[in-house]
Amino acid sequence: MKVTVSGFYGFGNVGDEALLAGLLNGLQARGFEPVVLSRDPSATTKLHGVRARHRFGGVAAALLESGAFISGGGGLLQDRTSARSLDYYLWLLRTARALGKRVIVYGQSVGPLSPEGRRKVGKALDGLPVAVRDRSSRELLASLGVAAELVADTALLLEAPPPPPTRDRILLLPRSGHPELTGALVALARHLAAAGRQIEAVAFHPDEDERECRALAESVPGLPFRRVGDHREALRLFAGAGLVVSARLHGLILAAVSRTPAVGLVYDPKVAGFLAESGGSGFEPPVDEQALIEAARRAMPVASERLKELRSSAGNGLDWLARSLRGNPAAVR
Repeated sequence: MKVTVSGFYGFGNVGDEALLAGLLNGLQARGFEPVVLSRDPSATTKLHGVRARHRFGGVAAALLESGAFISGGGGLLQDRTSARSLDYYLWLLRTARALGKRVIVYGQSVGPLSPEGRRKVGKALDGLPVAVRDRSSRELLASLGVAAELVADTALLLEAPPPPPTRDRILLLPRSGHPELTGALVALARHLAAAGRQIEAVAFHPDEDERECRALAESVPGLPFRRVGDHREALRLFAGAGLVVSARLHGLILAAVSRTPAVGLVYDPKVAGFLAESGGSGFEPPVDEQALIEAARRAMPVASERLKELRSSAGNGLDWLARSLRGNPAAVR
């Protein structure tokens, strides 16, 4: 069966592309042929090896050739950053339903939502199979009368390369639009540099995060920064790191996959949700800089058993998705 997949794809955001890679692998392994809606279809095809259509101009063609539509994953259903973005993803749901397609909302974090956003989401998701990746999203939907399964992010199913003999480099991942978190990373970078540690700033969404990386580089003369091209490059980089301190959700997820110690900076409930599930440490603004320095010193990888459970949840979630696509949305076991 051909299925159309939508999300924040083709924008150069390594986290969303990592999530998509895990989702596509799972769909193809279960006999589905995905078609991805993307801002840059040729880039999506080149990176993932699947067919892609434009996220506006190609919607009708993609849906007409597909038997089902998947909205996910990622933080799509929220209106904190943009009401227009929420309207776009809800429009896709309505369009797919109007065309008589089976529609599944999968692997999403829901919210924050304004009162109007809550009304829109509750109405759009009524009667649909829904699976979310954190408990706060499930609780939010429950308050709207929408039942949801709990699954883990599909990026957790990616495989990291073997680590090198030594893993000394510390990677700092800022996020645009959160200057208070960048300030905490600056304080940490100065401390680590004074201690003679090897540190590097990493732009996970280069078009947005480069300014924050430059601020980090300017705070510590000689501190390098890099733009990560895709999730494969990120996994190679993380596998060779001794610590990741990230204000990006998928920085924490790929660190877990790479068995690399990590500390999170919480900009959104979905980050707090993953840290709770993985047993990681995190800091909300205003960040206690001394506590952050201590947490960086003591950070450990996600426990093997916890990582195994998360990966199992991601795999079980894909089994649930396959059943839902075939018309039997049984609960995840």
